[in-house]
Amino acid sequence: MSPPPPQDPSPGSSPALADDAMREIFLRVPADDPKSLVRAAAVCTSWQSILSDVVFTRQYRAFHGAPPMLGFLHNIRHRRSWVKGINRRYEEYVVSDFVSTASFRPPACHKRCHWRALDSRHGLVLFHTPKGDEDFVICDLVTYDQWGIKANDECSGIIRHHQYDEGMPWNAAVLCGKDRCDNLYCHGGPFLLALVGCHKVQKGTFASVYSSETHKWSEMISIEELIVVRISGQTAIVGEKVYFQGGHLGSIVEYNISEQELSLIHRPIEDKYNDLPDIDLMGVDNGMLLVGTVVWPRLRLWSMESGPNGAKEWACRRVIELKPLFPPRAPFSMLVSGFAEGLGLIFLTTRDGLYTVELSSGQSKRIHSEQIFGNVMPYMSFYTRAWGRLPTSE
Repeated sequence: MSPPPPQDPSPGSSPALADDAMREIFLRVPADDPKSLVRAAAVCTSWQSILSDVVFTRQYRAFHGAPPMLGFLHNIRHRRSWVKGINRRYEEYVVSDFVSTASFRPPACHKRCHWRALDSRHGLVLFHTPKGDEDFVICDLVTYDQWGIKANDECSGIIRHHQYDEGMPWNAAVLCGKDRCDNLYCHGGPFLLALVGCHKVQKGTFASVYSSETHKWSEMISIEELIVVRISGQTAIVGEKVYFQGGHLGSIVEYNISEQELSLIHRPIEDKYNDLPDIDLMGVDNGMLLVGTVVWPRLRLWSMESGPNGAKEWACRRVIELKPLFPPRAPFSMLVSGFAEGLGLIFLTTRDGLYTVELSSGQSKRIHSEQIFGNVMPYMSFYTRAWGRLPTSE
């Protein structure tokens, strides 16, 4: 939306009333169109003052609720060959890519070679960077902030033993570290980095968490059970519990950060669905863990709910008929690729490209024509700071 040019108030009007009217207009500019408000802030000092006001930016975020999706990240595997002497050598490497879905273009983290995107949450993106000086880099694509993190010796024994093997049994997640945060605007930190993986030599599953406030990793905890964690799988956060996609029959690994406990959650099973393929961890919806799978022509969704005596149980939440939502050639090899929490958008990779299905309306939309997507990580964040170059203390 292109903002109208400011007009001089009529003799009987009040500048304060005009500003109040503009506030109401600015509040209703779609949150996934940050370019419009950036342009509006450049029109005149009055508009810039409105948009850079801390009270207004908080009202804007409260008005729109969940942060908008500005784009998504995914990883692309490449293979490079060269001749050394009489032998041909091969090297496989990963390139992370950001695909914009709004009027937002990040200044960095676009197609980074040897950077594998692991997670995107609370306005932050977590990368594994084995070729750099650090093992992990966390980026805020809106504020341009970037933090490098080195794994301690115990964590290094897990992550460096399995570089770009698709079956490497570890994964990591990033989350806001603020107490009682509503997660509408988490820029500037603090943050936590949770790591879970198994060690085939030491025969166990291990976990540790890094805090940006202490700049330290917690003491490593472990269980004797060997649980493979998929690095290409989704992660989810419920309170202080971090969930990782397991590598066997749709299992889920739960890491309780506050209690420093590890446990395994088995996939939901119903007798008539015993032939289901692996069930994918999707994320969190309405405070409940959500998993799903595609068995054409249906997408089945389960959520983890509190049963009798407080026990956690899986409940079949919804069955979505997919056939009316896609063209004839799309269903083949359809996969659940991601989930945008707060927006209720499910990402499905098909032969016809990448689609989203909206939980509330059941409508589908193709957002990319290529078929290269595996795990899709939505990047969701408000873009308020750029409107008037707000102070970092906001």
